[in-house]
Amino acid sequence: MRKHWFFDFDGTLCDTEADIKDAWRSAIRGLGRDCPHFDAVYRTGPTLDQMVAMLFDDATPELVERTRALFKTSYDTSGFPQTHPYAGVPAWLAALKAQGCHLYVATNKRYSPMGALMAKMDWLTLFDGYYSFDMYPGARLKKHELLLRVMKARGIDPSDAVMVGDTKGDVDAGKAAGLHTVGCTWGYGTREELEGADELIDAVP
Repeated sequence: MRKHWFFDFDGTLCDTEADIKDAWRSAIRGLGRDCPHFDAVYRTGPTLDQMVAMLFDDATPELVERTRALFKTSYDTSGFPQTHPYAGVPAWLAALKAQGCHLYVATNKRYSPMGALMAKMDWLTLFDGYYSFDMYPGARLKKHELLLRVMKARGIDPSDAVMVGDTKGDVDAGKAAGLHTVGCTWGYGTREELEGADELIDAVP
């Protein structure tokens, strides 16, 4: 059994969508814009930059930064009242830990709210670490590069590691970093986009 397990957070460990969507709606109001197609277009998983481009035809770097600032304020101070682990996830993590596995989060979410969420879930001691792109300012890492950097720092052999996620981006990142990949179909991606994973799971083990 592989000993190092990397998990995506949104849509993999926790259902976070309601709180994220509320923060988006707040940001859009703060911009003074109408976005009647928000519910039809919005997806949890893409980066904020990608979502701004998907929502607004006139997206500019300035609009991205204004949206980012408004989203941060709303999301980071929300307390995440609607975020919760998927059924069975806490027991799954505890079982892996009991078998001597090391657990990590590798996420697109920023480091500050990620830390608050880990504390809210009481997972700070369960996991060996949680990793976000903004831990490395200026690096503009892709997800597989984040995984490679963490594994190098911790002395982890990719052949002894697993990447678990709910989107094609998670699967592609795990494969590019040389990890065994597990696609979980209960999250925000589609089963079709997860077909490239080494294995698919439809329910928490």
